[in-house]
Parts: sequence; C-alpha cells; structure tokens
Amino acid sequence: MPDGLHFDLSGTQPMTSEAQTPSAYSPPRSCSHNRLWRWTLRLALPLLTFLTGLALYWIWFDHAYGGTEWTTFVVGLPLAIEGAAVALWSVSAWSSNYLF
Repeated sequence: MPDGLHFDLSGTQPMTSEAQTPSAYSPPRSCSHNRLWRWTLRLALPLLTFLTGLALYWIWFDHAYGGTEWTTFVVGLPLAIEGAAVALWSVSAWSSNYLF
C-alpha cells in the first residue's frame, strides 16, 4: 500500500473462549427452576390482581362489609395500594425480555 499501512486479516478470527462468553445483551442461561418460578409469577400475579379487585368491589361498591362510611374507604385503601403494586409487578413480569 502506498501509505505504509498493512492489515493482516489472518489473526482476526475469534478465539473459542471469546465466542462462548455471553455479551451484555444476551439473556443469561436459565435453569428449569428459574423458568418455573417466572411462569408461576406470570400466572399467579394476574389472579391475585383480579381477587384484589373483586374484594375492593365488595368493600366499596357492593357494600357487603358495611355502609358508605369513611371507615370503609380507609379499610380498602391499603388493599387498593397492594392491588396497584401487584398489577405493576404483573405487567413487568409479562413484559420482561426473558419470556421462555
């Protein structure tokens, strides 16, 4: 080459240790118990969200456990916060990159 640069392409093949190491963007290798735990969460969390919503409906709108007093609202408020947290956890469990 006229500018004195010479590229040796014979040594550019990746070594076997380089090809087998996972990169930061590849999903980690999972065991069967991790997969079982993820699917248990994915199926149980929406069920728990539904049951929380059903209990809130009974407390707040169906008045099965009392009238329309302020205590009914106060009793259901922690349950509503728990239901929102479980719903958010459920969405994050289903939208993770490791679906399988």
